[in-house]
Amino acid sequence: VMPDASDTWYINSYDNKILYEDMFFKELIPFIQDTYRVRSQKQYQAISGLSMGGYGAFLYTIHHPECFTACAPLSAAVYTDEQMKKALHTDRGKLFDILYGKGNLTKHWYKNSILHLLESAELDSSFDVAYYIDCGDDDSLLHGNNIAHELLKEKGIKHEFRVRDGGHTWSYWRTALPSVLEFISKRFNRS
Repeated sequence: VMPDASDTWYINSYDNKILYEDMFFKELIPFIQDTYRVRSQKQYQAISGLSMGGYGAFLYTIHHPECFTACAPLSAAVYTDEQMKKALHTDRGKLFDILYGKGNLTKHWYKNSILHLLESAELDSSFDVAYYIDCGDDDSLLHGNNIAHELLKEKGIKHEFRVRDGGHTWSYWRTALPSVLEFISKRFNRS
């Protein structure tokens, strides 16, 4: 299932005018489980996304680890605080003001920042979501993905990290899909 998140960044906005994350867990997942023949146990649920969707997938497994066994963020939009500060002064800054609140780095940003969540969360090797992170060596988002990899490594959280030749492109992501599906399949079939 591939929902269109538009410019929501998959979050509930700071003012609760946009409730995308709530919709995802309270409406979309129950609809899928009620409508299609799917296994609803955590062991058989995975999430993936690319770019903003990679950020969303990563975020959802940290906010809702009870729902997923695997996550495959591809070229995830994982921003450092410095990158976010710079983004606030671009066209994207207006959108981030709507989502995270006006100002430099707001409480809502920290509540939804992959890197802050990985640093501050009480995650350890018992955290049972495995990650397959893939980002091209020419992708401007590689820096944040590298830091996420290091934080996962420090906390002993299961993950694979791939950096391959390529950038932030559809052709790059298409070449990742066979490995992503193999990774997820292995997680589904573990005993």
